[in-house]
Amino acid sequence: MKLTPFAKLFVAAVIIAVAAYITQVELSKRSHSPTISRPAPKYDATGKPALGPPASEPISTAQSKRIVVGVNDFGGGYPLLLANDGAKPGPASLFAKAGLDVEIRLIRGSKERLKAFDDKEVDVMLLTLDYLANLAPLYKQKGIELRSFLFVDWSRGNIGIAAKPQFKSIEDLKTARVATTRNTPTHYLLLSLLEKSNLKPAEVETVKSSLVFATKTPEAGALFQRGEVDAVAIWEPHLSEAIADGKGTTLVTTETATNLVGDVLFARKEWLDQNEAQVTAFVQAFFTAVDGLNKDPARTIELAATAFQQKPELIAATLKKTKPALFADNRAFFGLETEDCAYDQLFVEASGFWLREGLIKEAAVPAQTKWLKALGALAPQFKEQKVTESFRFLGMPQKQGPSLLTKSVSIYFGSGLFAVDPNARKVLDGFAQTLGVFQNAYVQVEGNTDNVGARPANVTLSKQRAEAVVSYLVERHRLDRGRFVAVGNGPDRPVADNRTAEGRELNRRTDFKIIKNAAAATASTDPLAGQVEAAAASSEPRISGDIDRRVIQSVIRQHIAAYRACYTVALSKSPGLAGKVVLSFAIDGKGEVSDSSIASSTMANPSVENCLVLVARRMKFPPSPGAPIRINYPLLFQPETP
Repeated sequence: MKLTPFAKLFVAAVIIAVAAYITQVELSKRSHSPTISRPAPKYDATGKPALGPPASEPISTAQSKRIVVGVNDFGGGYPLLLANDGAKPGPASLFAKAGLDVEIRLIRGSKERLKAFDDKEVDVMLLTLDYLANLAPLYKQKGIELRSFLFVDWSRGNIGIAAKPQFKSIEDLKTARVATTRNTPTHYLLLSLLEKSNLKPAEVETVKSSLVFATKTPEAGALFQRGEVDAVAIWEPHLSEAIADGKGTTLVTTETATNLVGDVLFARKEWLDQNEAQVTAFVQAFFTAVDGLNKDPARTIELAATAFQQKPELIAATLKKTKPALFADNRAFFGLETEDCAYDQLFVEASGFWLREGLIKEAAVPAQTKWLKALGALAPQFKEQKVTESFRFLGMPQKQGPSLLTKSVSIYFGSGLFAVDPNARKVLDGFAQTLGVFQNAYVQVEGNTDNVGARPANVTLSKQRAEAVVSYLVERHRLDRGRFVAVGNGPDRPVADNRTAEGRELNRRTDFKIIKNAAAATASTDPLAGQVEAAAASSEPRISGDIDRRVIQSVIRQHIAAYRACYTVALSKSPGLAGKVVLSFAIDGKGEVSDSSIASSTMANPSVENCLVLVARRMKFPPSPGAPIRINYPLLFQPETP
């Protein structure tokens, strides 16, 4: 049918009107929706997002006050929960007071977390920096730039390596079968320590080729417990569980390798550009929360136990092995005022690691610190704040065991000389990065010579060379002199044949041995050892009702680790904290604790006391027809002297 000119005009007008209506509806939808989702991406076998076309749509409208943060159930999420007074804003939410609507969303699986980020269900993600260095190149290929804008915490004991008793050092692992989970912080920790050790590249490759990869972290621990592997790289609480039956010991953790695994918050650059004011308010509230957490962790433990559905004592133990980051820690981490920048160093190291493992094709370059607008805006407010650490060095190690790690560094000294020349300084500057990773460890510097000349003179010269190296590292890199031990071996420990010029050159070397800070570790790890039972023996509990005292003692002993954890967290914040707390609780006919409180306390520490009350409420006694029963139980808390 042939249309008349008028009909053609009418049809065209209708089409234009319909198109305009559809456009208006679509714009209205976008203006009323804070997020715009896109089809879920495909994932490869490792759980990483498969590469596809760039995502161009914004994650949220400009200057949005709604922020969704994706976290796992690890320690990094704790201060976020405190800042928000729960997973969703509570009455005391610091975020809400700053005008923000924040949701802390728990997403346990790594694959699930990435999918939520890709689907734009979350704005901000919490991950370790080493893993971010793995993701950044993959997203860059999709046209998406990821930016870390906040350093959240250091792992200080939550991640480590457990091994059978015969394995005493990282170098000993060259003959071990080790289990871990692929592409995780534990995998990164293990291989990083192997590469920083004195193992030859071929020996490192031997360990790598024999690695046993478990699908999930508990499975890796089970392999070790069944004796199917010699060692396991794993995180808490599975690390403690792996050695609970006495089949192994903890070889090394991030308590010693302090500055290797850290949590950061990151987001898309476009989202950060659109929400500068909100990000600054978010960061400031976070720092306020960390300050509150450090002063009184009880509320944080309560919130995290509820949000993550974990026992409070587990939360307390994890918190004890985590260092939440204040502004000063961020300033140091990102190198805002000094040449040292842990962020750059760790990002580059991790990128190289993933590149060598074949997981990325091109390493990403860390963003310049000038990007950190939120931190820059807060700098004047926190300019007087200093980084504080609990590391304590008492001079010479009192309980020196075998070195956890040894590294030989070739430093050339002129004949009969011990001055550190420019070439030696370059070598030491490079090694200082390794020392920065092990901040809670003693460093034994051993000078060695060839056999040319008299032995006594060589011993003296080797000691002078070791002391010169220590002085340079202390002065140039601002390291604590108390953690260094200078030793002169003279010609007694050759590694090559002194009959050749090449061999003599190899023997003129400096060995660095990383030694666990045993005294500090003893004081911080087990401050309550034996003290709870001693209190019960010296000060009998008061009992109102019919119950055998031995039953009470047995139940208390079952929860001794939880009571210890309450004290340990506070002790790390207040060294020397001690006192006697009388815990009062009632037992009903079912054997359950119906209520608990503090009858008296000489400690005067609300965080400890509130934590003890929570632990008491979870105790379970045998059913008793003589209920109700009221018990006042004395607990003595004091640091154990090393």
